[in-house]
Parts: sequence; C-alpha cells; structure tokens
Amino acid sequence: MHIPTLSSLAPFRSPLPDTVAVLQNHSPNTIMDSNPITPLTPRSFSRDESDAYMPKAMKKFYRGEPLALGITQILIGIMQVGLGAAFHTVPYYYYYSYIVIEVPIWSGILYIISGSLSVAAARNPKIPLVKGMLGMNVVSSVAAGIGIIFLCFSLDSYHLRRQGILYGITAVFLVFNILEFCITISTAAFGCKTVCQDNYTETVVVVYQNVSPGDSVALPDACKDPRSL
Repeated sequence: MHIPTLSSLAPFRSPLPDTVAVLQNHSPNTIMDSNPITPLTPRSFSRDESDAYMPKAMKKFYRGEPLALGITQILIGIMQVGLGAAFHTVPYYYYYSYIVIEVPIWSGILYIISGSLSVAAARNPKIPLVKGMLGMNVVSSVAAGIGIIFLCFSLDSYHLRRQGILYGITAVFLVFNILEFCITISTAAFGCKTVCQDNYTETVVVVYQNVSPGDSVALPDACKDPRSL
C-alpha cells in the first residue's frame, strides 16, 4: 500500500494568494501605522475669534461697557451714602430737604444694586441677569432724576448759600447724580437692545482641528445663545 508523502502532495497544494504572501512577509506594526486616527477636539479661541462668533445681541450689550459702568455706579453709590451720612454732622442740615428725606442714602443704595447687577451681567450674560440689570437701571435713573431736581432747588436756598461746606457738598452731589443719570440711561439702552428681540437664532460656528485633548478650550458664555445659558 502506497502512503502519500508531503513531497508527493506538493503539486496538489493551491498556492497562497500574492496578497496573503505579502501580509505574511510584513509585521503587524506595518499595517497598523498606515493612517493613524487622531481625535477631533475644539481648538482654543482668541478674543478676536470669540467676538466674530458672538451673537449680535451680545455684541450690542458689550458695546455699552457694562462692566466699567457698573463699577462706576458702585463707587458713586458708596460715596453718596458716605457723604449723606456725614452730612448729618454739619450744622443746620435740617434746612436741607435733600438730606432730611435721606435722598443720598436710598438713592446710593439703588446705585450700588444696579451697578452690582451690571457687573454680574457683564461677567455672566444670562437673560434674567440682563433683565434685572435693565429694570434696576431704570429705577436708578428715576432716583437720579429726583435727586437732580432736589439739588437744583437746594442750591438756591438762603441757609445753604451761607454754609460754604454745605454748598460744596451739594455741588458734588449734583455732579454724582448727573453722572449716574447718564450711566443708567446708557446701560438701560444697551440692555434693552439685548433683551428686546423676537428671537436669538444666531448661528454659532465651532471650528475643529486635530489637537491634543489637553489643549481643548470651550467657547466662552458670551459666544453662546443667551437663552440657552
């Protein structure tokens, strides 16, 4: 009985395809390194690029410089409250209706509140904060207008003209109230342009590039849809 050997079966073996032979002659590392896949992560945005993608409503809001004006309002309110409290130590202050009804105290507190809301809205521009800032600035503008009227009448007071210190402090109060009135009107106007819109369907474009995961930086809140914050 003839037993077939490997050499006798050689003609009947089908040769390996060329592609398989090529794969056998290469190491697995050669195949895996062909086209490496890199993750897509958001790239960091510069200030100019963030402004370019910022919704128009937010651009109008920041054009009014709410942060700087808010800080100014806070300082005016603090100085007005301080001067109003110090005014009670001056002789004959009871002839001064502006001090008797405590206009510097309650108006200064309103200025501090409206300034604080302006600073908060500038740092975190959410629609509720912007609306609160708008309402408080309207109230503060009314308070500043009332203060201006009282101060204009007080400057003609006979007792006030005889007291040089009172007259000088009254002039400072008048400057503060005029400045506060202008600031509140400006801030309220830009706040109204921000919230008085029918929709916020601004398209925000996010550009992706191949960077390492540690370099990814999210878009600032100012570049997002205000209603989604």
